[in-house]
Amino acid sequence: MTASSPPEDHTRSEGLLALRNGAKLAASMILTWSVALIVTFKLPKYLGPERFGHYRFGDQFAMSLAVFLSLGVDTYISREVAVRPKHASDFFGGVLVTRALVILPLVVVAFVFLDGEVHERRLAAVLFGFAYLFTALNQTFQQTLQAASKVDGLAVANVVAKVLWGGGTFAAVSVQAPFWVLPLPMILGEGLKAAFLYVVTKGAVDLKLRIDVAETLKVLKVSVPFYIANVAVSLGSSIDVVVLGKIVSKTSEEVGWYGSARQIAQLSALLSPIMSGVLIPMMSRAKARNEEDFYRILRRGLEAVIVVSLPLTLILGLGAEYWIHITIRDKFLPAADSLRWLAPTFVFAYANVLLWLALMILDRSWTITIVSIAGLVLLPILIVIAVPLFAPIGPGGAGMGVAIALSTRELVVLVVFLAFLGQKALDRRGLASAVKSLAICVVVATADHFFAHALVPPLRLAADAALYAALALVFGLIALSDLKAVLKMLKDRKNADS
Repeated sequence: MTASSPPEDHTRSEGLLALRNGAKLAASMILTWSVALIVTFKLPKYLGPERFGHYRFGDQFAMSLAVFLSLGVDTYISREVAVRPKHASDFFGGVLVTRALVILPLVVVAFVFLDGEVHERRLAAVLFGFAYLFTALNQTFQQTLQAASKVDGLAVANVVAKVLWGGGTFAAVSVQAPFWVLPLPMILGEGLKAAFLYVVTKGAVDLKLRIDVAETLKVLKVSVPFYIANVAVSLGSSIDVVVLGKIVSKTSEEVGWYGSARQIAQLSALLSPIMSGVLIPMMSRAKARNEEDFYRILRRGLEAVIVVSLPLTLILGLGAEYWIHITIRDKFLPAADSLRWLAPTFVFAYANVLLWLALMILDRSWTITIVSIAGLVLLPILIVIAVPLFAPIGPGGAGMGVAIALSTRELVVLVVFLAFLGQKALDRRGLASAVKSLAICVVVATADHFFAHALVPPLRLAADAALYAALALVFGLIALSDLKAVLKMLKDRKNADS
């Protein structure tokens, strides 16, 4: 019996580890996604467009400030703790102290910025601010556990926190609780999650909360480009609602309409932790062994993003009115155009996450930083240009302008990332998959146009999905050989364990 070569052994073991961890995280994220539906669909119906706009403004404003608490160390952890887990104890305590010092200036900024705002916007911003303090801490625990490839406790914590959040919000809505109660379940869920993850992380990497000033400063210095890039990317994903809220009237329903479309579209981002948690350790170890292995994983990852996300994006866009009608009801129908234009960000955002991870592992942190800052600056410029152009269309027009600006920014960032990575990030197979996927989208969209008035929306969208799947099989987008390889890996693992 011929022994497998070392590269094959490494590839197989890394694939199995990634597959197992991905399955664990996916199971928890499916439950998390189910719970998130409660908040995504129940709250808009309860609050209505105007008050939901205040809720979303406060949420996104608090999130925008909380990104400054990251200090860039989460990205550093993903890369370094994956290869030396006990290193986390060298800087973890110092990072917590540094974050505490950062909170004060953030409070001052919030006080100045919110002065004169609608009371419910200010209230939501303050309450969500407490929730995002815990979220920042939980993200650090999460990255540490993922880097150490010990995600069992994390999967449990994700589910429990989201159940508390979703269940608490559902209960508050059911008893018609006042506005200030609605953010409290998130504070409770994230706070308990932080306490639980501390215990789990302590056991997983033998975490000790000591303060090593020299080591902390060293880590913070290395993390500066990650920090700037993280701030730029995170702000770029949250300031759209804030900028729109400042452009339109404070009592306008436009923020509520766009905010509801944005929240539905953001459900697609729930799988991002799986990508980062599985691919960062896998790609980091591959890079340490052989750069070609690293690029192979990157190319297949991009191909998978395109093949999986494009049909979902297409169905989301083609059925925008229907999805809004069955989830948050007809008073939010002006959000349909925003949702339709937000759909492409599903593809762009996941591809950008993957390319970001690749550049990070290649020690191209300043490249990430420069591109991310450029993207952050570009977004409000595009919004300021687009909103006046599309606002005259009617209700929802201003939000559609913001959606177009956001999708355009994501596409520009994607192209720039690919340019920096060069030809190794793409191959003929990946390009062929992209071209075939786009061609199938055109065919399905054309067919949908002709059958739009002949079929009720559920049947029409089901027919669209069936047509896409059939064409994907015919043109080889769904590679049966890859599915067989995954099944063989699972079978080999089962035989090895028996």
